[in-house]
Amino acid sequence: MDEAFDAIVVGAGFGGSACAALLSKRGLKTLLLEKNAVAGGKAMTMSKEGFSYEFWPVVGGPSLHSQFHAVLKELDMEDEVELLTPPGIGALLYGGSAGHYEMPPSRTEDQEEEGALALVKQLGLTAEELPQAGRLFADMTSMPMEEIEKLDDVTLTEFLSRYEVPQSVYSYFGMWSNIIFVVPIDLLAASEAIRTHQDFAKGGAMRYSSGGYGRVAEVFAKAVERYGGRVITRARVERIMVEESAASGVVTEQGTFRAPIVISNAGLQPTVLRLVGEQHFDKAYVSYVKGLIPSWGIMGLRYFLSRPVFDRGAYIAFADGSYMDTERFLKAKAGEMPEDVVTFVVVPSVYDDTLAPEGKQCALVGTICSPDPDAPDAEMWWGKLEEMVDKLWPEVAECTESKERYSSYHVSTLTRDHVLPGQGGECIGLAQIVGQCGSDKPSARSPIRGLFYVGCDAGGHGCGTHQAVDSGVNVAALVEREHLTRASMV
Repeated sequence: MDEAFDAIVVGAGFGGSACAALLSKRGLKTLLLEKNAVAGGKAMTMSKEGFSYEFWPVVGGPSLHSQFHAVLKELDMEDEVELLTPPGIGALLYGGSAGHYEMPPSRTEDQEEEGALALVKQLGLTAEELPQAGRLFADMTSMPMEEIEKLDDVTLTEFLSRYEVPQSVYSYFGMWSNIIFVVPIDLLAASEAIRTHQDFAKGGAMRYSSGGYGRVAEVFAKAVERYGGRVITRARVERIMVEESAASGVVTEQGTFRAPIVISNAGLQPTVLRLVGEQHFDKAYVSYVKGLIPSWGIMGLRYFLSRPVFDRGAYIAFADGSYMDTERFLKAKAGEMPEDVVTFVVVPSVYDDTLAPEGKQCALVGTICSPDPDAPDAEMWWGKLEEMVDKLWPEVAECTESKERYSSYHVSTLTRDHVLPGQGGECIGLAQIVGQCGSDKPSARSPIRGLFYVGCDAGGHGCGTHQAVDSGVNVAALVEREHLTRASMV
């Protein structure tokens, strides 16, 4: 006999696992299905030869007062994982117009400068440039929500044009758009950028987790079972069942499971076009779904080092010519690479020394790339990124014991089905660009009764995994209301 549940969540990424945990805590009999061996999705933590690390460089924000904190508190599982943001843990390396980067001094917790003053120094702002830059940052930090919501159809580039900002500040936001949202500055919705800037201004950034970044999603999955639900890993969902225009359950490699509510963390496009099938949707909705644009991808290298080279947990290196806007990205795809590329590095064991063998380090290095798993230019991007590492940290070469490459192909294979040309290896999910943010964000409620989407494609806002958990919180509320409505009407 098929096993029945109140709700089934497909995929244990940060959004799916958070949603499933909250539903289980609130009394719904919940099943969480995950095709991989552990929860975490694109930010899962893996282990190898004493190292624990993520697929690519990942840290989060806001660091304080986040939805991570809120969900762990509701689940009464705050003691299961520590959210880490040590002072001075991150470093920005700004190369200016010539690509000349100045390394920060060794990290010392008692004298590290934080916030606006540190950014002024890092960007080399002069006394003449400070007033306009200060007005921009002040306006972004204090803008009320009703004004932010008016900027859904305004790009960040268009918003910045209202100020006479120096090139270094524009380059900073170009890098910020690439790293935080993995989209170009000239397409990023200003509303999304400003909301997230405010989150960071209030709560900081560069958050990691004890036990690895993916540990939070693992704790969420653990909570599902603590509160009476069930978690099945290595269970790829083959089909979401639809009967009489309503979700009715899922078919997996490990059996069929029934529920009147199904929440998919598999991505909106893979859910509609593969797991459900476009025949169950109106043609106009299918056309809309096919036209949605994914974020760019991140590709790069994992360096396993015989001795510590890095003393900070995260580095971001950028120059005036390295951040990607639409024009630069198209040129790079055509083979016209910039002199430098934005380079993002995370070293997990600087946050938590149990994540590497004693005296060793793993450095996760990444840069922006196409989300296309079939893109032919991976060697070009890997080569450019290796040049950046050699330029910035020449000592890495002499102590590299092994090195692994990853690309959009590997991302798609691990986490997101490749259902449309050019898509599948996206870093975040649907791009947070004009036309897909704020009032234009895809609804978390699908046209099929009882079918919901959760994660970075719908239901939330913000940076990466925080957007996913925000979606998990919001979608859990929608689903709980749906469940109570069904119960009261029977």
